[in-house]
Parts: sequence; C-alpha cells; structure tokens
Amino acid sequence: MQHLFTFALVLALLSGCAATSSTSSSSVPLPPDVAITPPDAALAPQQRAFSGKWSGKWRGLAGGQQQETVLVVESVTADGATVVYAQGDHSRFRSFHRRTTARIADGKLSFTFDQRSPITFTYQLQPDGTLEAQSQSRGFTAVATLTRASS
Repeated sequence: MQHLFTFALVLALLSGCAATSSTSSSSVPLPPDVAITPPDAALAPQQRAFSGKWSGKWRGLAGGQQQETVLVVESVTADGATVVYAQGDHSRFRSFHRRTTARIADGKLSFTFDQRSPITFTYQLQPDGTLEAQSQSRGFTAVATLTRASS
C-alpha cells in the first residue's frame, strides 16, 4: 500500500512539469512543437524502430485503474533519443507532458525523471511490433503495452 501511495505521489509531483498545450487523439497532452525526425539509415534497425508516436495504458495503478500514456520518440541518434513522455488524467493526478533525453542500450529505451523520488521508464520492442513499458519508483512497478499511433 505504501508503494502505491509513493507512486501516486511521484506522479502527482511530475504533473506540474508541463502545462497541457495540445492533445493527441485521447486525453493525453502533448506540446505544440512535437516533431518526429526520421532516423538516419546508418543507425542500427533496433534503434530506428523506436522512432515515432506510441500510445497505450498504464496498468497496475491504485484501485486497479488504468491511465493513458503517449511516448513520442522525436529523434534517434547513435547516443540515444529525444522523447516526449505524456500521460492522461487519472483520479489521483493531472495530465502532463515532459520532453527529455533517453538512452538506448540492449534493445531498451529508458529515461529517468529526477524528482524527490526518481521514476524510471523503460520501453522494449516486442516481436509483434509493440512496446512493453515499465515505470518504476521506490520498488513499485506499473506496466503498459504501447502500439504505434498516428502522428
């Protein structure tokens, strides 16, 4: 129970990171300047495959609720990626978005928001073309399956 409270608190703190500017096809906010740059063909296919807009729902939240999420991988380089993480409204926290730098290693894209309690997001490509996502903070893990979304 304490883990659920901690996770809710971390997400509530993150909700102040950015104001809602525009939305995707759902209730998930995205900044108005989101732009996807096609990755360089010289990059490994495993890196290029992350590029684009992905959407899904977090599972494992308090009360069995789900929460919409969007990941936009705006650019991919040999060193990592620039991403926009966004989540929709939830009964315990507001929607928000945040642009950050991600690392790509061992077939996984990951980034951490350093708040009072760091929260780490990890995304792994699956053979069926989806992204399996995990969000971890203080021992609590939420999971999501994301599919490619129209831009």
